[in-house]
Order: sequence, then C-alpha cells, then structure tokens
Amino acid sequence: MTRILHILTQPAEPIIEQLIHNQKASPGNEVVVVSLEQEAPDYQQLLHEVFQSDSIQCW
Repeated sequence: MTRILHILTQPAEPIIEQLIHNQKASPGNEVVVVSLEQEAPDYQQLLHEVFQSDSIQCW
C-alpha cells in the first residue's frame, strides 16, 4: 500500500481537491491530508506523518 501525504498550506484549489479524491478512490493508496492553516500546527505530528509516507506533496 502506498501512503500519500498532502500538506495544505492554503485552501485547496478545485484541481487539488480532485487529485486527492482520485488518489483516495484508487485501490492500494492510503491518503492523508494535513492542513497547516490553523494557528498552531502540531509539527511533531506532521514530522511523524512525513516519515510514515511514501509520497509527499505540499500545496
């Protein structure tokens, strides 16, 4: 299983939302989305997610 991490630094554009949706629908993918739009993101948890993922995209 491929673990894909999407890190959102701003609201996702429709094309990005569609990409995430398509990846979630694809068998064999585990897709995790982390939003950094909040006031105090949990960077320790983010680092954990990074090291657990096979692929990382920042938007």
